[in-house]
Amino acid sequence: MVIEAVDKPDFKCLEIDEVETKRFDSVYLQILSFISQYYSCEIGESAALFHLISPQEERAFSCAVDIQLSPAQEEALAFAKSHPVSLLFGDTGSGKSEIYMKWFEQTLNAGKRAIFLLPEISLTPQMSKRLTSHFGDSVAIWHSKITPKKKRDILEGISEGTIRILAGARSALFVTMPKLGLIVVDEEHDDSYKSAQRPRYHARDLAIYMGKALGAQVLLGSATPSVTSYHKYPHFRLKGTYHTSQKQFLFDSSEGLSETILTQITQSLDAKRQVIVFVPTRANFKYLQCRDCGAFVECPYCSVGMSLHLDRRALMCHYCHFVEPIPQLCPKCSASAMRTQRIGTAQVLKELQEHFPKASIEKFDRDEIKSQRQLNARIKAFNDHQIDILVGTQMLSKGHNYLNVDLAVVLGIDTLLSQPDFRARERAVSLLLQIAGRSGRSGEGRVVIQSKNHDFFEPYLEDYERFIREDLQMRRDLYPPFTYLMRILISHKDQLKAKDMLLEVGNCCEAHKDVEVIGAGEAPIARIAGKFRFVVLLRSHKRKPLLEAARRCQCQVCEIDIDPVNFS
Repeated sequence: MVIEAVDKPDFKCLEIDEVETKRFDSVYLQILSFISQYYSCEIGESAALFHLISPQEERAFSCAVDIQLSPAQEEALAFAKSHPVSLLFGDTGSGKSEIYMKWFEQTLNAGKRAIFLLPEISLTPQMSKRLTSHFGDSVAIWHSKITPKKKRDILEGISEGTIRILAGARSALFVTMPKLGLIVVDEEHDDSYKSAQRPRYHARDLAIYMGKALGAQVLLGSATPSVTSYHKYPHFRLKGTYHTSQKQFLFDSSEGLSETILTQITQSLDAKRQVIVFVPTRANFKYLQCRDCGAFVECPYCSVGMSLHLDRRALMCHYCHFVEPIPQLCPKCSASAMRTQRIGTAQVLKELQEHFPKASIEKFDRDEIKSQRQLNARIKAFNDHQIDILVGTQMLSKGHNYLNVDLAVVLGIDTLLSQPDFRARERAVSLLLQIAGRSGRSGEGRVVIQSKNHDFFEPYLEDYERFIREDLQMRRDLYPPFTYLMRILISHKDQLKAKDMLLEVGNCCEAHKDVEVIGAGEAPIARIAGKFRFVVLLRSHKRKPLLEAARRCQCQVCEIDIDPVNFS
């Protein structure tokens, strides 16, 4: 990619073989430069994110969508259209999707294009069917699992003007749609919009920057919006549900599949209704622990406990994927008294099958669902009522529309609440409400919450806005959205070299008067895949000092993460 002309260097240069006709215009060069500077990566790395389109002669286009909005939805749409960036804060089932569809129609009829971002796991047949039923072949679905040929076909369709709405996961943002008029970011609170590799961009934040640069409006949508987005952007509160529904919440302070939970599941099965069971942990159990010395069986390459997978008769590390046989004796003290800790999806599935042998029960997690095809098949089977009980992880919460589910069971929510992270409360409450929202989409629904923190969760079950207001008060002057954070991760196979670099980076950051070092030391997970890990966490009331610190601290063993969402 050529970005500027310079004097010919002294070293030998090869001749150019071929000149590509596709090119970045000045606006996209500005966007590339921003990604490079803000997310601390080379401009070539930011350019590699994009898929270029060569626009051809514009064709006439019009569409008509048979969607009638309620007065409240019309008001929400008018509000969104009056702001360059806005947040649609709508309860689960309140009809956010209908508002998106109506705005897409108006955008296309105005001769412009649209990008519709969703968390990858939300790219279900339901959403694809809804989009294609309204917009036909003018819609394309884009995600990491589609083939290179399919990608080429989609890019050609955009170039020719036949494709005008691109729906997809965060990578869809980097397709250079000509005449872009609207970007919708659904489930904007979802952490999967944050890239875990360089460039460590956040697709929601980048969508807002790109919208401003390209002259496109941006709409964020969620039933449980992030505290930061609620504070930063004008929002419209859309209450209630599109279908008539009622919800009952039941708290259970016991552990495992208690009598309360089993009774509620029996009630649903007897009524020919369906059940979803949320468990935050995969495998049968999260840990294997010695009863005598208390030690967990750890991965030899990572500072984490190995997860117990009985179907494989093995322990597996969920970080580096190392696998070993289940030990009969404790590796530390050689005692034979071993016990399991933190029940997982596979064990809940096993126990439910023992309690309900006539029911069809399936698992819904990343051990089971490894492709878009498997995801589509499992959701279709559930919606066709070929499955009575679906046991899964956070994948269950991702915007799926289960009309026959009248019971949602939430296990292990307290483990999320106790994470050492300033967003632990937000994540726990948001996830709880998202899971609860899958029950009683039409008619009556029940939610069983297994938690010893009834007093904390109960006030927010019908009022997430109250939670946001209270959490903002707790964060004031300490955490985003009132301050900015940057995390510098140092990893090296040589522990002494990693420690030396930690001291060097820490001293470098402390020299900046507008940057506060709020933590420096061993990472919560001290070793992954044989590399020792240390972190420096920085805080500032302005972005610029953090970016200056990032430029000074860049090195081969340092990974810069601005606006981090993961602190492990």
